[in-house]
Amino acid sequence: MQTVTDTLTAERVVAFIDYHNTREALHRADHQIDLLALRNYIAEGRHLIETFVYFITDPLVADDETLARLQEHGFLIQSKRGHHLDDGQLAGNFDLDIALDIQDFTTRARPDIVVLVVGNANLTPLIHRLRRRGIRVEIASTPGDAVRRMRSAANGFIDLTQIGQGVDNLPLPPDPPGEQPYAALLDYDEEDDLDDLAQAPLQQPVPAGALA
Repeated sequence: MQTVTDTLTAERVVAFIDYHNTREALHRADHQIDLLALRNYIAEGRHLIETFVYFITDPLVADDETLARLQEHGFLIQSKRGHHLDDGQLAGNFDLDIALDIQDFTTRARPDIVVLVVGNANLTPLIHRLRRRGIRVEIASTPGDAVRRMRSAANGFIDLTQIGQGVDNLPLPPDPPGEQPYAALLDYDEEDDLDDLAQAPLQQPVPAGALA
């Protein structure tokens, strides 16, 4: 029997993707989002242990085809219902949810690398916290949407517009006529909550055997 060479490294990576923020950032750069290709690119031969996707649902749409496709492909989905603003935009925010999941998952699973596919600076205090724990943090976004403060806080930056044609081939349902594209907006000021979270003591690590 022929032995297949294992090309994976020992680095364990987990990705946290703010779907609508990333989708709109790429649309503004004349790109589309393909999370399957993006997931493969993020892994880059490393051991990808999980991919979290945060998805805002439209209260006026019974079944979202994109959400169903993501679930079929094994993404770990966290969704919440958004709300429409007066201009037709769908509003919602996942900053605090992402921060809490990062704290919990990294404490339990102890990855070597965290990839944040986001476009704002609200998680900057948490990035510093992760790096002090010895975790490499990479930001994936477009140059125009990745906030300078967040990029400078991280170990590395992935320019989503430079990945190539592989991430531009997933057709998405068009925006409804007369409506603006989705926008991830703050419903309240979460920066204080995130600052408090970044300074809070972490739970004791869970033994590796407890995750089996």
